[in-house]
Amino acid sequence: MLARRKAILGLALLFLLVLSIYPAFIFARDCYAPSLFPRFYIALAGGVIVATLFAVLDFPTTDTSSKRKIGPVEQFVCFALCGAFTTWTWATAIPRFTADRVITAQAAFEKVRGAKSCHTAVQFVDPGGAGTIKTCASLWSLPSLPDRGTISVTEKVSALGVYLVRIELIAPQVPTERQ
Repeated sequence: MLARRKAILGLALLFLLVLSIYPAFIFARDCYAPSLFPRFYIALAGGVIVATLFAVLDFPTTDTSSKRKIGPVEQFVCFALCGAFTTWTWATAIPRFTADRVITAQAAFEKVRGAKSCHTAVQFVDPGGAGTIKTCASLWSLPSLPDRGTISVTEKVSALGVYLVRIELIAPQVPTERQ
């Protein structure tokens, strides 16, 4: 009976871990942390905690009749990676919850190539101190962009990063002609 309760508790915890990924992705969108932010160490600690929790529960239970064996080291590493990924995503979302002031500033931008689903991206140095930010232009409903120009960036800022609220095109930079 005790093994059955451990298995049910382990499955419930695994379900909660997997279920917490989706809101983490939603909250982490448009959040950027400065390079000195210790997300790596937070994710490492989260992975070790999750893996230790599942190791204590001994999930999945070892069955001698099973042909597929999962050793304790493999189990620990698997749950540590899942826990680290989940914790990393939530650590990225921290600026959304800790932002204490709103700033609006102008920044010079460059049009760069985006990722697979984003053909055009905007790259600029963040006025809130998060470093260089590259974000998809279509997410911000920016019209066809020139190669360079000025944008207005509204963001919520905290000591742990920035959360972009709005990006608007101010003025395109007109290329100068050489005569």
